[in-house]
Amino acid sequence: MLLEILISFLLIGISAYGGGLVTIPLIIHEIVEIKEWISIEDITSLIAIAQMTPGPIAVNAATFVGFKVGGWKGSLLATAGVILPAIIILSIISPFVEKISSNKSVKKVRRGLQVGVISLIFYATWTFGNGAISGIIDLTIAIVSFLILLLSKGKFHPILVIILGGVLGVLIL
Repeated sequence: MLLEILISFLLIGISAYGGGLVTIPLIIHEIVEIKEWISIEDITSLIAIAQMTPGPIAVNAATFVGFKVGGWKGSLLATAGVILPAIIILSIISPFVEKISSNKSVKKVRRGLQVGVISLIFYATWTFGNGAISGIIDLTIAIVSFLILLLSKGKFHPILVIILGGVLGVLIL
């Protein structure tokens, strides 16, 4: 089981080009859909907590899932698995980044990767939306929260939206 935890999170770490939000659909696919170690409801709660705690989402999620599935050893292996690919890849390519960053082919690859990343973020949003929004009130809270973020253009801190959602949940739901 411990080797399986390590391999699963190595795969997530290797595939996680684009940052924290991109890891969400990767974690859902590997941990919820393939391995069935936790449910979609559990991963939804986990991601909400992981976003509110310090550190990258993938590391926080790996630590939690690893612990749930394999105890403290599973936690260490999952965390190592998700961060090792980035450490290794950056160690190898960092001396060459300046030299190749202006290359037209490299720019095209990066552009294509960015488009792929956006599709993964949409997938994560869709997956969480289906699990979290179960009625018109939930949908209204989600739309209002989204509009606050969109219209404030980064001036309204995202954690305040989460807190606002919690307060509205207590008052309305």
